[in-house]
Amino acid sequence: MAKVVVTGAMIKCTHTGQFRLTSGDPRLAVSGNGAVLSGMEMGLAFGSPAAPLPGLAPCTAVNAAGTPAPCVTAVTLPAGLATKLAVGNKPVLLDSASGPTVTTAVGGPGTWSVSDPGQQKLEAT
Repeated sequence: MAKVVVTGAMIKCTHTGQFRLTSGDPRLAVSGNGAVLSGMEMGLAFGSPAAPLPGLAPCTAVNAAGTPAPCVTAVTLPAGLATKLAVGNKPVLLDSASGPTVTTAVGGPGTWSVSDPGQQKLEAT
């Protein structure tokens, strides 16, 4: 069983960037934090050293010119979606979730993964 990802969860990219998920669906909540549903993880931009997100590690990816090229979560279905728990016909994200990122960085795109699901009570498959 894997933990359900909720508002406040942290994801990270392969270039050390961190992002705190700020929205979830309140129809399924754990300690007042809504579950993150499939699709809510798409298009999230990690901060860069030049424009960091407050309190979070920036993505260190740089392009060929040496300027920051922070990761953005790709608009594709990730791995790690629940098969037996959904809200409004959308599966919830599990702490095993991961997917590709989009960036113009040297070496190409990376991946993102869940580093903290935001809760330790609710599990699903």
